[in-house]
Amino acid sequence: MPPHPHCHWRGLQDWKTFGLDFSTSSDEACKMFDACLTQMVNRYDDESVGGTEGCMKNMFQADPNFLIGHALKLGATFQFVHKDYAHAQEVYKLAEMAKQPHVKPWEQKHAQAVVYLSEGKLDKASDVWEDILVENPMDMMSLKFLHDIYVVNGGSQGLRDSCARVLPYWKPDTPFYGDLLGMYAFGLEESNMYAKAEKTAKQALDINRYDAWAAHCVAHCKEMTGEYGEGIKFMEETEKNWNDNGLLCHNYWHWALYHFENGDFETCMSILDNHVLPFMKSKKTMFSVTDVASLCFRLEAEGFDMQSRWSECFDVAKDHIEDNIWSYYDLNTMMVCLGSKHKDEADRLVASIKATIKEGKGDNAQVYSEVTLPLMEALNAYDDGEYDTAVEILKPLKYHIWKNGGSHAQRDVFNIFAIHAAMKSKLPENQRYANHLLMERKSQKESTPLADRLLQKLVISH
Repeated sequence: MPPHPHCHWRGLQDWKTFGLDFSTSSDEACKMFDACLTQMVNRYDDESVGGTEGCMKNMFQADPNFLIGHALKLGATFQFVHKDYAHAQEVYKLAEMAKQPHVKPWEQKHAQAVVYLSEGKLDKASDVWEDILVENPMDMMSLKFLHDIYVVNGGSQGLRDSCARVLPYWKPDTPFYGDLLGMYAFGLEESNMYAKAEKTAKQALDINRYDAWAAHCVAHCKEMTGEYGEGIKFMEETEKNWNDNGLLCHNYWHWALYHFENGDFETCMSILDNHVLPFMKSKKTMFSVTDVASLCFRLEAEGFDMQSRWSECFDVAKDHIEDNIWSYYDLNTMMVCLGSKHKDEADRLVASIKATIKEGKGDNAQVYSEVTLPLMEALNAYDDGEYDTAVEILKPLKYHIWKNGGSHAQRDVFNIFAIHAAMKSKLPENQRYANHLLMERKSQKESTPLADRLLQKLVISH
């Protein structure tokens, strides 16, 4: 990937002029912080500076006690202290560092936010980062972490408003301005403001055509409005621009979704096998696991044998069964365990979710109790052929699914799950419910071949 438009790393005085005063005396630490943040925001590695890992190493060599650098590293790690002792040690060391008299108040707030995040208190962490932005609206680190949290907890208004509130303070020549537009565009899209979202995302792409997050936002808009042909064309035209980015797998996932919706299963499967699966096997990230899992679930529901792909997915997901950091991850892991016929591991996952609920640590506990665990029970029932039970569980959850986090497009797999469970039920009322869900889908999109073919199938089969 070519260098980001912002690649003249800012030293101590540059940051102070910009409005952010660091407690370090190291010019090099500040420059490497800028390089790290730029790569994290844009999800790529700039090899000219050693990538994100190399920059991080150089940053701490320049100043081992660079507080804001440690906050950046630990905030981006997104682990819970009650799950990882080594991480806990680093987090609470950061908290002690923040008590030193020379540390700036805004840096102390960052340290507190990271502590909250690491304790699973996402709402409290969000409050602190939002508070920082009131005094420091140019702080991209706060914006980045807020954006991540609002994706995790399904906070679509937070995605939109955290960017909207600070945008008037920014200028087109401000470093990260295009990135801010891309983030704002995604918040608009998740708030169902599709026309403004697409316009804003394309403004970001005009600034930097390699902005894969902005391209990803356009992909979302085309998906949610049912403009699949335009979506396919857009992905074809921009593919080379996001080819080396951390969103590579996810953007191919979006591309595959268009073909799935259109009923072009051969092309959908080709994208899965040639792009999404290889990325997952190479990077072994849980984010890529969710892309593979949700595609496999969709295709299997349409009658395709996905066994070998489920097994490849399980090989990556099996090491994360008891992580329990994000409901959306856990639900996709449940699909993987069931799809790959590892019922024992599915049971272990459910047990870990129940333990999290019982311990009551962090914001996850309530979401796991109200939504995640029942959804897992519905998936289990569906896998056992108990479709009536699955529908009975799913119905009251319909307007609470957003609490699992992720985007509208990601959570759509649960809508599809509910439709297929109701279609397979023998109860007339559940079949009528399937019909209503499909009619609802038709009302939301410009076109929906998926709903059309399933409505036809429903009529034929019943």
